[in-house]
Amino acid sequence: MYTLIIMSSHKNSVRQHRIGRGHLFLLSCVILGLFSVAIGGFNYGLFQKRQSVSAEKELQTQMEKEVQQLTEAKHQVESELAAVNAEMNDIREMIKKIQEALGILGQGGESNITASPGEFEPQQTDISGFTDAAPDTHAQQKLTPSILKEELQALHDYINAYQQQLLGYPLVLPVKLQQENGERHAFWYSSHFGWRTHPLTKNREFHQGLDIKTRAGVPVIAAADGTVVTVGKKGYLGNTIELTHEASGYKTLYAHLQGYAEDLKVNQEVVRGQIIGYVGNTGRSTGAHLHYGIYDIEKEKWMNPTLFIFNQEPTLSP
Repeated sequence: MYTLIIMSSHKNSVRQHRIGRGHLFLLSCVILGLFSVAIGGFNYGLFQKRQSVSAEKELQTQMEKEVQQLTEAKHQVESELAAVNAEMNDIREMIKKIQEALGILGQGGESNITASPGEFEPQQTDISGFTDAAPDTHAQQKLTPSILKEELQALHDYINAYQQQLLGYPLVLPVKLQQENGERHAFWYSSHFGWRTHPLTKNREFHQGLDIKTRAGVPVIAAADGTVVTVGKKGYLGNTIELTHEASGYKTLYAHLQGYAEDLKVNQEVVRGQIIGYVGNTGRSTGAHLHYGIYDIEKEKWMNPTLFIFNQEPTLSP
């Protein structure tokens, strides 16, 4: 048993309280427990603070790494964009050079393409509808993929329109020399365009076409896209086919044929390279050959076919 004495200085009184060992032990345990809780709470708070600081440092480090990675990625993208821009500028320069080569001098599709006398003279294609995106219109505008696409599309449309127009010009040798089995037939020009002594009549006359000498039965092809206007016998020309080519204003004639392509008929549309008949010896002829003529409908005169045929030198001499 213990006695707890409490003295008051105000009333000069003394109070005594008796405390048993059990109560004193309990009080000590309570005080010790509160002290332990206080210490534990302080340590926990300190631990949490350290954890928070550590997490913040780790987060900051991670953010710095990400910022660095993003910066590097940005520099990489900028470098790639610079390379792309350089390539687009190179493409634009190529577009300009192609336009210059084609004779496109700016808005409206003006052309400086000319042809020598006797050669084909391509009609002017109106490309005003798709030349609005020409490079000059973007001289002060930043080059972007969409702008470059417009410029390329304009050039593509022009070339496509010009190509379609050229398909109407008789520019190829009108016989198919290369066969499916790999064999290639020889040919030569047995009689040129112009004045000559006819091999049968011995009279001097103007030969209005080109005689292409080759083996009988060799396929004859359309020299250009066009429409069939004649299929049948035509006097001394024998079996004859005539095609008109609206795009160029020419008519082509194929005479002395052995026969015609199956189902070929008047008003039928044909394309360049399509088989229309076969080399023969019909009409007034001294042997198997193709009489080939080109007629200018507007000028109403026959043209020299050798001025139209590209890259087909005779493989033999007469």
